[in-house]
Amino acid sequence: MAESDDSQSKTEEPTQKRIDKSREEGQILRSQDFAIAISLFGLGALIVLISSTLIERVTTLFTYNFMLDARVTRDPGLMLEKIVGSAEIMLPLLGLVCLLSVLGVILANGAFGGISFSLKAAAPKFSKLNPLSGLKRMFGGNALFELFKNIFKTLFLGAIVAFVIYFYMDSLGMLGVLPAPLALGEAGRILSSAMLFITLSLFLIALVDMPWQHFQHMKKMRMSLQEIKDEMKESEGRPEVKAQQRKRQHDIAFNRMMSALETADVVITNPTHFAVALSYTPGTSDAPRVVAKGADMLAQRIRESAIEHQVPLFEAPELARALYFSTRLDDMIPEALYHTVAEVIAYIFNVGTAMKMGQRLKRPVPVVPDAMRFDENGDILADDKQ
Repeated sequence: MAESDDSQSKTEEPTQKRIDKSREEGQILRSQDFAIAISLFGLGALIVLISSTLIERVTTLFTYNFMLDARVTRDPGLMLEKIVGSAEIMLPLLGLVCLLSVLGVILANGAFGGISFSLKAAAPKFSKLNPLSGLKRMFGGNALFELFKNIFKTLFLGAIVAFVIYFYMDSLGMLGVLPAPLALGEAGRILSSAMLFITLSLFLIALVDMPWQHFQHMKKMRMSLQEIKDEMKESEGRPEVKAQQRKRQHDIAFNRMMSALETADVVITNPTHFAVALSYTPGTSDAPRVVAKGADMLAQRIRESAIEHQVPLFEAPELARALYFSTRLDDMIPEALYHTVAEVIAYIFNVGTAMKMGQRLKRPVPVVPDAMRFDENGDILADDKQ
């Protein structure tokens, strides 16, 4: 009952961390039908490619073993020599076939579920000794599907084999009267055709089996809401995860700020240590807004981006420090700086028109209120330092 409740509570798709952990434990998506189909396809292709060599080796094997030699019946050493000689004739080809079969299985599993080596998968699991769990596996949905699939596969492949035998009935009957080389060649052609039909049939079965195995695999790894919450808490508590999150947040904020810089009307600089970009919409009651700000290297990036997007730069060290230390990003400027900033923005808005008319505007000299005068460390300047 507890297991049933537990499975019913696991309704959420697995996280990437859960999937990676399952792979480490050897729980990987697999389809035996797909692996067998790939291996059989490779084996059939190999038989076709080396058919002439295979016929030659088999002919040599038959000739070597079926020549009557009375000495073999009297000397056991000669019988052993015959066995060794037969192995020398066929083992290279058999080794190649075995190697290709193994490679086929590895490639098939890698293509479908990936390749992973885990010692945890080989470790004994005492939970499998539970009789109730065993009965559940025997009579569960997956077991019933495998049962019907195997019955269908047996009937389907049996029908394919029967069709091949019926189609080549006359050729099979002639094998006994043909010379050995011709009989072996004809047998190889029939075998290749049979393997082709069977391989295609296995691929059709694999097309049904692969989605089912994927569904069952993902269902087995489903998580409950509580498991997801616990995993998130565990991940967020790790220093490296927090560092990655801070870096990602910083990158997002920086990219957003640099994009907003394109809409700025003026960038007020220190000239090198600080840079504050302001945006103002004429005809509204809103004060100018800080769309970008930075110190040192970031200030340099802001100045470079402003030049790239043709945003005017205005050098005013005290005003730049006042804006930098008294505002946050996307804030409107302090009321104490309204008049000072208004002089700068009015100059920026009108300087282009004046130059077109051949006039020269007097560059304003911003005066920052005493309460807004900061040094480069953000400390308010004392009166005796003014």
